[in-house]
Order: sequence, then structure tokens, then C-alpha cells
Amino acid sequence: MKQQAGTCLVCQLGLIPFPEAMDYEHRLIRLRFEEKIGDVLLIFEHPPTITLGRFGNRGNVLATPGDLKQRGIAFFDSDRGGDATFCCPGQLVVHPILNLRLRGARAYIADLEEMCLRVLHTYGIAAEKSPQHPGIWVDSKQIGAVGLRFSRGVSMHGLSINVKPDLSAFEVINLCGLPGRKATSIEHELGQAVSIAEVNQRIQQFFSSVFHLDLMPISKEELTKKCFESRSSSQ
Repeated sequence: MKQQAGTCLVCQLGLIPFPEAMDYEHRLIRLRFEEKIGDVLLIFEHPPTITLGRFGNRGNVLATPGDLKQRGIAFFDSDRGGDATFCCPGQLVVHPILNLRLRGARAYIADLEEMCLRVLHTYGIAAEKSPQHPGIWVDSKQIGAVGLRFSRGVSMHGLSINVKPDLSAFEVINLCGLPGRKATSIEHELGQAVSIAEVNQRIQQFFSSVFHLDLMPISKEELTKKCFESRSSSQ
């Protein structure tokens, strides 16, 4: 069935390693550019992982490769912008694959940040953007990280929201290249347990309203079929 205009597929990829998630995204970017698929929203979690943006400084990774291996933390270079980021279970990663040829990159970034702020404000968290630094902040603590890439008018990567991660694990990096900055989370700010599933639903709700897109759920199995079958048929 052809995807209608004004709709966006949303797929829950679950706990997925960084390279596997990037494989989906690179395939989806090509399909979106070729208009073989409509807009897609990917939501997932990573195992403990450090990624470093294209122009990032490896000095912002504060642990040695041996230490990272011992702690079970993977490291990957990334083709996104930004510096060092840390991902782990308890953090929701939100990556829209959208056609920006009409929307524009600046409006897209503003809408992505606005979506994140609305989610946090529903929990009574006074989060805000910083004119000096990327991401979403509560006082001087980072609760949301933003790292983007635009390829042929299509968005890739996106943002992450700290719901209930192990905050001590973030000490392996300078957050977004900023020495001394700390991470916080929805659960930490509220001082009580928070449901990942509930935050996930609020992300979808505000993504839909901010971007004016009706979300259509698609299973990981169905999305995999679209990505790999399309590749096979084009060869």
C-alpha cells in the first residue's frame, strides 16, 4: 500500500547496536531520496556506546580503549555533526528520516528541539535550549543531545532523550565536547521512576503535532523487508 502524503511511518527498533541502526538509516535515506518510501521515524535504544561526530575531538573521550572494553562500552566514529555523545539503555534515541526539501534544515532543527522540550515540559521539567551549546539543558546539565546529518535533502540521525539511564556512565566523555558538564535525566529530575514506554508515547504524540505528520506504526520486520527487498530489486 502506498504511503499517503502527510504521514510518517514509525518503527520501534528496540535495543540495537549502532552499526545496525546506521545500516537502516543509510538504506532509508536512499529510499527516501528516490521517493520509494515516505517519511520514517525511528525510535530505539543503544547498548552502552560512544559515538564521535565528523569534526569531534577524540580527546573528549576520557577513557582508554582498554577501559571502554572492560566496561562493555563500544566506540564508533559517526558521520553526524557534533562531538562526543554517549548512548545506553534508558535513553531514547529519536531519528527522523524526513524529506527536508520543502521544510528546510533550520526549521527542522527548531521543530526537533521544540518536540523534545514539549515532552519534557509535560513532566514539569524546566528544560531549555542554549544559544551557546547544542542540545537540551536543565540548568547546566544535559538531558537531550542533538546530532544531525543532511544528505540530498533528507535528514539523518536526530536526538536522544535521557529517560532513566545510568548517569554515572556519561563520565567517560566530555558531553558534546564540553568539559565538566554533567548529564541528567527525566527520572533524576523528578526523583521517581519513569516509564520508558510512556515517554516513547509522548515523543510520538508531540512529533506528530509539531511536524504535522500522522504516524503509522510499522514493525521492524516490515521495515527490514522494505529496506532489503528494495535493495535486492534494484540490483
